[in-house]
Amino acid sequence: MTLFKNTKSNKIFWSIGIFCVAVFLLIEGWNYYSQWKGEKRIDELAQELRRLDREYYERKATDKIGGKTPQETLDLFIQAVEKGDYELASKYFVVGEQGKWRKDLEEVGMAKKLDTLLDPLKQVNILKGSYSSDKKEFVVRKPILVSFILYPSGNWKIEEI
Repeated sequence: MTLFKNTKSNKIFWSIGIFCVAVFLLIEGWNYYSQWKGEKRIDELAQELRRLDREYYERKATDKIGGKTPQETLDLFIQAVEKGDYELASKYFVVGEQGKWRKDLEEVGMAKKLDTLLDPLKQVNILKGSYSSDKKEFVVRKPILVSFILYPSGNWKIEEI
């Protein structure tokens, strides 16, 4: 039972042992804290993404500009461009593309090159397009690619030209 005798070497041995256990607990505690902090950040990010998704959906649900069919949306877009109302014309696009299209239409209008855009669009035959299986997307590929998406409010928007 010399192990429990109060000798100087035993004190050193126990001190080193306690120190090692404390370091181990400190490292494990830090790892646990780091993992918890990372999980908390992921949860906050997921919550923010859900909020943004909900906000984007609400913007789409309240956006009433667009036709009841892809053809009607295309016709309304062409009419707005021909009148020079690029603000209105851009609103026939999906929410995230409206600003870009307004700027692009203004530039094309100032360059007097609207026919380059409108002529192929006027030749689009919607009857040759196709719906997605869930009937929420519509694509025409000739003479120019035009894709539409059905918004929650029931109106069609141009997704891409």
